[in-house]
Amino acid sequence: MISVKNLYKDFKHDGKAQRILNDINVEFKKGERVAIIGPSGSGKSTFLRCLNRLEIPTSGEILFEGKSITDPKCNIDEIRQNIGMVFQHFNLFPHLTILQNITLAPVALKLYTKKNAEECALALLEKVGLKDKAHTYPVKLSGGQKQRVAIIRALIMNPKVILFDEPTSALDPEMIKEVIKVMNDIAKQGMTMIVVTHEMSFVREAATRVLFMDNGRILADETPEELFNNCQNVRVSRFLQKII
Repeated sequence: MISVKNLYKDFKHDGKAQRILNDINVEFKKGERVAIIGPSGSGKSTFLRCLNRLEIPTSGEILFEGKSITDPKCNIDEIRQNIGMVFQHFNLFPHLTILQNITLAPVALKLYTKKNAEECALALLEKVGLKDKAHTYPVKLSGGQKQRVAIIRALIMNPKVILFDEPTSALDPEMIKEVIKVMNDIAKQGMTMIVVTHEMSFVREAATRVLFMDNGRILADETPEELFNNCQNVRVSRFLQKII
């Protein structure tokens, strides 16, 4: 589904190039739930943002269903309709109700009529226990509720894959459970998911693969069982010992 070849990303800092991603080569298949873990500053979020070109790679190629999204001629807006994104800080419009936040994009892109979009949004909100919040504004919601709305906003576009960028890192422990439950439910439905996370409960319960990143490189690509029970990489083992 997604193929990454020889991916590099540099940022300029004080006039000097700082390498963030260093020769990444990896493939993601349909139906996989891939967790990306590693220390802060290892390039995880930058890598995720490259997958739908929110960050433009310095060099290398990313293919989505055989089409190069790193080609400047690529219709990236069309690609992004198939690659949903859930951010750390929700990014809901404060002046719109929850229902309006969810239906804005699919109606604007003519994927749904307004009536059909609202019906679909209400059905999805009901699944995550938020139907009664449809006409509420984001300021009235908890962090966990806002993140569940952000997930629904991605789902209503019927994407082929959803990218999650540390979706629970801004939440209190109680709220984390709410969001992880929704993510686990989505995983059970067969959605392709690529998740940057520090939540090992999600990694253990829902991920089919785990990538460990450090210093802009992928140091391990294992199943959760292999990673937690039989990891041969000293750097990965040291990291897991600190966080578990």
